[in-house]
Amino acid sequence: MTTATYHPYAGPLDVTLADVKDDLVDLTAGASKGFRGVQPGIEGVCDELAGSVAAFGDAVGISPKLYERFVAETMSIDALAQKEAILEKMLEATRESRRLKTHQRENTIAQIVDVAKSTAQRTRDKAILAPFEKTIRYNAQTALKGAKTRRKNQAAKSEAPSSSET
Repeated sequence: MTTATYHPYAGPLDVTLADVKDDLVDLTAGASKGFRGVQPGIEGVCDELAGSVAAFGDAVGISPKLYERFVAETMSIDALAQKEAILEKMLEATRESRRLKTHQRENTIAQIVDVAKSTAQRTRDKAILAPFEKTIRYNAQTALKGAKTRRKNQAAKSEAPSSSET
């Protein structure tokens, strides 16, 4: 029996990607193979470049445009990461909500079947179950599958040679 607890979702209900639309791409399958990823220490690199490029960029040949591109890319990455975190939480809440609603619906189906069977038994009229045939069969699937598995496991156990026979 499930005793899961849950709380109403308190996160954002709307999100827009309009402010990052120019950064969004849709890569073909496998296109990112070989892409370089972020490595540990990127924060230190950002801090260092902020001071060093301004003071020593010209001396080592780093153009202002190159550093501006680095800053723009970093800002885009940060904005996309924020959107991604919001969307991931929204997706998580949506999936968890759907799973809970599915569980609740399955319990409701079981209750409907219980009521129908109980009424048929109390009235001694099995014919009243006919309109609920698909629902009863649907509800019984898990139990029938479990029984089949138990029979299969029992048969395999009885066919296996015991350790005293070897």
